[in-house]
Amino acid sequence: MRTGDDESCQGEFPGPRLTSTALARLAQERLAALREEGYEPHPVRGNPRQKNLARQFWGKAWMRHLALCESGGLCLAPGRTLLRHGCVLDLRIRRGCMEALVSAQELYEVSLKVRPLEDEPLEALRAACQGRVASHIALLEGRVDEHLLAILCDPEQGLLPAPSDWQMRCSCPDWAEPCPHAAAAIYAAGMLIDSDPSLLFTLRSLEPQQLMQPVTCGEMTRIRDAGKLASLFGIELDVDGGGWGMDEVPPVHGED
Repeated sequence: MRTGDDESCQGEFPGPRLTSTALARLAQERLAALREEGYEPHPVRGNPRQKNLARQFWGKAWMRHLALCESGGLCLAPGRTLLRHGCVLDLRIRRGCMEALVSAQELYEVSLKVRPLEDEPLEALRAACQGRVASHIALLEGRVDEHLLAILCDPEQGLLPAPSDWQMRCSCPDWAEPCPHAAAAIYAAGMLIDSDPSLLFTLRSLEPQQLMQPVTCGEMTRIRDAGKLASLFGIELDVDGGGWGMDEVPPVHGED
């Protein structure tokens, strides 16, 4: 894991460092070349004049999660720079993975796999969602109570992938993980999630409806015995009652 200030985050590449202008120019030239070759790229670019890369709930949650990872020592700042200069020329998100083309000194191929949620954390999240989510649309829009949102965004056991959940590969010679190009792809994924929150569930190999599936008595007992919700999220479960009663459910944001 690469740590330290921005200077130590630059990696080790031969030759002079590219200026911002050169980065943007090379990116546009390579994007045009890809299109001339008949390839249909899906570029993602952050606005250099805007501080925030996301505006909707899950996009913001993704960016806050990355900021938390960065405060813990993960070096991501070079990725933001590449994204803001239009260097993510192509990004495809599929079930459990993403693939990107990122322009820098050269055009690099990036592949990132995301570990699926294990059974116990998934069961705990399903239990937490029982009776608290009006629909999968409300879940995608973040229109659930704040306590549940905190559970879903828990940095260790929530939906957002922790650094240990990522498996990264890049064609660049940089030794660090993530390299600037993988970091750019991760930030770009957050922008796509901001536009289409279902992509977060795609990355975690889930469907939103899975979190709304009823939890069986056997599953609830396992969760209680494992202490999952109580220890991780501060929730006590009424196993005999099958979860919360509807009269205990706080109002959903944006609904009467």
